[in-house]
Amino acid sequence: MPSYLTRREGRYVLQIRNSKLLFRLLGTQLFRLSLRTSDYRVARTRLLECLHWYDRMNNVGRNTQFDPSEFDAAEVLTLLETVRTITEQATDYLDEHWPVSEDRLVARESFVDYSTKALKKASEISQFLIEAEPVHKLLSQLRERNAELKAFHHTLTLKDEYARGSKEVLQTIFTNRDVNAIAIASIQQPAPASSSSVAVTVFPNSAAPSEGGSNSPKRFSECLEEYREFHVGQGLKKDSLAVIVLIVQFIIDEFNDPLVADFDEARCLKLDEMLVDIPDRQNIPKNHAASLSKRYQYARTHGWEGLKRLTEARLRNGYHNALSKFFGWMKDKGVYPHEKPMFNQISEENLVSLPRDSFSADEVVEILSMPLFTGCAGGGRIWKPGDYLVQNHLYWAYILLFLTGLRPGELGQLECDDFRERDGIWYLHLQSFDPTKGRVAIKDLRRFKTKSSERIVPLHPLILDLGLLDRIDELRAVNCPFVFPEWEPYPKPDGELRWGQPITKSWQYLKSKTSITRKDVTVYSTRHWFADLVDDTDLTHRARKRLMGHSAKEETSVRYGSKTRLTNRDLKEITDIQSPTIEAMSEILLQAKERAGCGELERPKPWTYRTSWSDYYKMKIDGVG
Repeated sequence: MPSYLTRREGRYVLQIRNSKLLFRLLGTQLFRLSLRTSDYRVARTRLLECLHWYDRMNNVGRNTQFDPSEFDAAEVLTLLETVRTITEQATDYLDEHWPVSEDRLVARESFVDYSTKALKKASEISQFLIEAEPVHKLLSQLRERNAELKAFHHTLTLKDEYARGSKEVLQTIFTNRDVNAIAIASIQQPAPASSSSVAVTVFPNSAAPSEGGSNSPKRFSECLEEYREFHVGQGLKKDSLAVIVLIVQFIIDEFNDPLVADFDEARCLKLDEMLVDIPDRQNIPKNHAASLSKRYQYARTHGWEGLKRLTEARLRNGYHNALSKFFGWMKDKGVYPHEKPMFNQISEENLVSLPRDSFSADEVVEILSMPLFTGCAGGGRIWKPGDYLVQNHLYWAYILLFLTGLRPGELGQLECDDFRERDGIWYLHLQSFDPTKGRVAIKDLRRFKTKSSERIVPLHPLILDLGLLDRIDELRAVNCPFVFPEWEPYPKPDGELRWGQPITKSWQYLKSKTSITRKDVTVYSTRHWFADLVDDTDLTHRARKRLMGHSAKEETSVRYGSKTRLTNRDLKEITDIQSPTIEAMSEILLQAKERAGCGELERPKPWTYRTSWSDYYKMKIDGVG
């Protein structure tokens, strides 16, 4: 990555070789972009932000052979793919929480400049591309949003400069005037025209802090940035950091980024009262849903008609817990001078949480009677009846969720080598990396919910009967090490991947095609259904914990013994699991496979062709990601 950095006239520049398509669009073999900084650490951060969108663009049409003089029809389709990619990236940027960092703002502005040039050139090459009005509208909106962000950061800079200037003036006064004169001077100090109010803390001469020292008064925005570094350095979960960032940003927005020392008990009580009046995202316009503060202000301005409050669990387990961690960290750092506050207010208007329930037998049968499992209209129309049995990644996702109890986020990362046979039993071996092959880089580790999620899961015979091992052999034959190369994870704004997105979106659509109307079932209910199956066996408590990937921190006896082996007795309990529902599942699924075997259903295998793979896995297999 640092090889993409170069210096020009004292500032860092991103420099990278364009693909053939970008060479044609931009007219240059090298893509150069000023990162607008001479600080190496800032440059590295901005480099990553810019590569996020540039890699997406540079991989469009990478394998297409371009005629040096003109584009043919197939290559015009590649240009249309460029327009689609620009549209998706612009939408992602517009959906980001406000405000974004200055480093990300640099990336957003460079993306708009690049896209404008690329679209103009694409329109010259293929005249009908000038009809791509929606993407131009999105870029215009993004340009306006970037301008607002730039003004916002400029205001913060003015406030910081004023605060530093005020402090320097006060320190100078302390060395030349007595305490009474200082008090008069501080009272008479005029507020800056660009800021509504800026708090000034007066220090006695003996304790006057030096700029950047540990005793310097800090604002919440500064502490939040320091906490980010601490959280990342400790290797803690990104999801928990995201919640802390979200709620601390609410304090910054609603209290005008106050000094930490000024956030006393009264302000904490006010914050606690405000949290219960933050609405859920549902029915809030997108431009008012970018932050908790905007949602809060929208409800205050427009009322609560059509809106819902947050659930009690979201407040207690999410925001209250996040604030407790953040204030506790500030207290430990010596930044917060008051007693650690307690956040616990809940309104009677807040919603109760819906417990996840297991699927009923009838619901399982109805799901597996859908066209994807019995005969569909083709790879692009898997929910319409037809003459094809397409055992794609979604087909296997539902089968594995029901018969292994996997979490949805564990599916997309499966590798062919995760499936192993020992003593006549086939296992799914979930682990962050294979230690038998040596060490790997931290960035290449697979992420699981908890350490206990690394486990082995024996495969039910029905999974083997349906042909999963054949799929694995076919993928190995084309040098693909991943079980579901079609799987496209969703990248969050912070770069972390959300692996459960494809199956979650699939379930939202599938549910609408069934008679299932219960609100307490989700795709995660497959895991509850599998747990019910296990509970109907004589499986030991120790084996059940390991099979489900549940933590055993408080149970010493469960933690002892091999983590990669179950007893023969437990193995037999799992692989011999039977129930009337599984018998019904087997009849439906195996009948469709038999129809394919005798030619009644065509059985395409799109996963064996690179064109059906996701962009993520194409890049990973090519060694780009």
